[in-house]
Amino acid sequence: MTERQAAVIRRLEALVERVAPRDQEAWEQRPALKRGRLVSVSRARQLRATVRQLGLAVGHEGMPDGCGRSVKALLAPQAVDTFLELAAEGAFRDPGKPALAGRPLPWSTIAMLRDCLVILGEEAGVAVVAPRVYRERLDLAPVADDRQLAAVYGRLVQMLGEDPVDALMARSLACAGLVLDARMRSGDLASRRVEHLHLEDEAGAWVEAAWTPQGLGRPRSGEVVLSAGTAAALRRWLPYRDKLVGGLEGSDHGMLWVTVKARGRPVDGVFQTYEAGLPLRPEGLRMGFATGMRRLNVVLAKQWRGPGQWEALPLRIEQWRRGVEWAQER
Repeated sequence: MTERQAAVIRRLEALVERVAPRDQEAWEQRPALKRGRLVSVSRARQLRATVRQLGLAVGHEGMPDGCGRSVKALLAPQAVDTFLELAAEGAFRDPGKPALAGRPLPWSTIAMLRDCLVILGEEAGVAVVAPRVYRERLDLAPVADDRQLAAVYGRLVQMLGEDPVDALMARSLACAGLVLDARMRSGDLASRRVEHLHLEDEAGAWVEAAWTPQGLGRPRSGEVVLSAGTAAALRRWLPYRDKLVGGLEGSDHGMLWVTVKARGRPVDGVFQTYEAGLPLRPEGLRMGFATGMRRLNVVLAKQWRGPGQWEALPLRIEQWRRGVEWAQER
């Protein structure tokens, strides 16, 4: 990257820093975007990731000549089209993650890059003409059938006894129970707090649930009665959760789902360590759920006594949620 190209990327980095400062104190006083909205935490990460990919793009042989002369040239229609095409092919993957090198991006990430390019153009005073990004048509992922769901309910009931579980299995079973009973999406599940649970109520265990529909539908909330197995699973999870959160400095953050292991990963070139007991975002909850389901599949496959072989349970929360709806419609 030449000094001129580097200057262009530094200007874009400064634009992002202005509306999404890394300093937590400055974050509270951040100005709104020109479109009138404040940058969210997730959008801030997306904007920085887009600028990082643009930094890799300005020196790429496939990009138009001279695209790194200025922000206007870098965000010109031909440069934007080429950037999105190359990015979709995985040309600008994080160099620190060689296992992902060259792997195509999903449509959702491409759409995110497009949106961030438009925002960067607005902040820089450049009108960005970007192509629309269409979601590829895919067959719906398979869902858990009713006999599998019955087996999971049975496994939850076993937790009423002294069946030993570790923190990961306890969290996965408690999360699965809430999906089965309340049919919440991963984002709504991740937003649940301990105070939303009412496990010792005389009228029976219940949860304050939330449902955010796809599209522009208005979020809804309500009370959901919990099955005996789900209530037992949650009671087994909460002591693990309290112990993990107790190991953190400061007061209890109150979130229901937390990490069960300390982890580390590079962030902006600096290796960051994340302690156990931190709140799980929706993405982390989905990943943790999948890990727990893989282990549960091994357990249930060994215990299965029904007709035929045990078919592996789906690993995604959405597949479970749709599986419950499908079973109830039968």
